[in-house]
Amino acid sequence: MLLLVCALCAGQSLGDAARQSRQQKETRGRTAKKVYSTDDMTAPTPAPAHGLKDLSGTWSFTHFDDRFQGWIDLRQSGSALEGTWHTSSGKSEPDTLVTGSVDGTAVTLRRSLGTNEQSYALALSADGNRLDGFGEGYFLHHTNLNMTRTGDAKPATAPPSTTSSVPTAKH
Repeated sequence: MLLLVCALCAGQSLGDAARQSRQQKETRGRTAKKVYSTDDMTAPTPAPAHGLKDLSGTWSFTHFDDRFQGWIDLRQSGSALEGTWHTSSGKSEPDTLVTGSVDGTAVTLRRSLGTNEQSYALALSADGNRLDGFGEGYFLHHTNLNMTRTGDAKPATAPPSTTSSVPTAKH
């Protein structure tokens, strides 16, 4: 108590007294454990800015526990995605327009089957060649969608008509 009062009277802060005590212990040959103080802290270095990964290209997919397969042609502009969903096996349906967005490694896709909507929340792999996640909506309840990049972007084509009653020919 007397030491504390003397330190305060001399104008020495408690932090200064602790620092001085540590230095004295180190000079006596003892190795003290490192105690971190505000003197040791620096502002965090911001992570380098990374551009968006370009998801443009052809992606093969398996859907609904591998019951359905096909491919999706995607085109990316900034964080926006647009493309065409082609189901090649598992069911017969016309090609549909796909829209979505990219936010870091989080990717969302949406498609309409007539007046019915489906939406998918996907995670992009570190190498940028896989998208895995789940869909909700028309005939979906947390249904898996797994996509693998299979090719580069193809030239842009007009999106399929969502009002046409004639199915598009399968490739």
